[in-house]
Amino acid sequence: CAWVSLVFCWGGLSIGAAQDRPGYQTDFPREEFKARWEKLFDKIGPNALAVVQGASSVAGAVFRQSNEFYYLCGLETPRSYLVLDARTRKLSLYLPHRDEAREQNEGKILSAEDAELVKKLTGVDRVAGIELLARDWMWTLYWTAVPPALFTPFSPAEGYAATRDMMEGYKADVAADPWDGRPSREGNFIQLLRTRFPEFEIRNLSPFLDTLRNIKSPLEIKLLSGSAQYAALGLMAAMRSTKPGVMEYQLGAVAQYIFFINGAQGDAYHSIVASGWNAMMGHYFLNNSVMKDGDLVLMDYAPDYRCYASDVTRLWPVNGKYSPEQ
Repeated sequence: CAWVSLVFCWGGLSIGAAQDRPGYQTDFPREEFKARWEKLFDKIGPNALAVVQGASSVAGAVFRQSNEFYYLCGLETPRSYLVLDARTRKLSLYLPHRDEAREQNEGKILSAEDAELVKKLTGVDRVAGIELLARDWMWTLYWTAVPPALFTPFSPAEGYAATRDMMEGYKADVAADPWDGRPSREGNFIQLLRTRFPEFEIRNLSPFLDTLRNIKSPLEIKLLSGSAQYAALGLMAAMRSTKPGVMEYQLGAVAQYIFFINGAQGDAYHSIVASGWNAMMGHYFLNNSVMKDGDLVLMDYAPDYRCYASDVTRLWPVNGKYSPEQ
């Protein structure tokens, strides 16, 4: 009984220590984020605001921040809002308030109550609760003779295992369904802005963000290189595990194991392990066929490594030897 009590006591101490650790990235210094902000200020003009939504939490899934929001501040708190004010060249983060019950289950989540810590980590000028965002804009309009333009991304945010074109395709599917037809999260946000603050001229921030993100910094290239390296190691492990009778999904599992033991947070996209005629489909994803002697297998799979993705595809013979035709 004493030994059991000691185990529970030690476990309680570990949980408490984990809760106290701020969940914030260590790949980019504040100076890199500030350089991105300055470039974005220059693009949107001196009389403009920009607001970027963080990703929403998803029931039953581990939270993964959107690429756009992460690019600008590195914060991984669900339902956050980042506002860039080009008139003052200052930034504000609007965060949800602390949910103690959730933190007891999931660990520390940076919230509005961590304002000083968040400012220190990110370099933003102000941190407040999300309920203050509308009030702050009201006062902005009250004291401004010429309302500033308000930029926000129109394109779908890129999240877990999702690319821009995939998200646009999903929007089209929803729009085509007469029993659904929901607006996208971005579309709903834009509509709310226009309804609640008609004084603002709403403009598209996506082209400006895309232009900035197209040019990678040395630290970004390092992360991309890591993602590509672990993709290669995963594919080589899958090659060594290939033989007739093995299931396609088993090769995917081998590669994913390599990704995760090297620090990947997830998949860059859903795995494609296509043997035989399955490889004729560009985005085959069932991965449920038995690999046969004489067939080729195509594998297209890579990790999501610290919010940076690679994309590597290889093709090899199931029996380990190419035929003359192959």
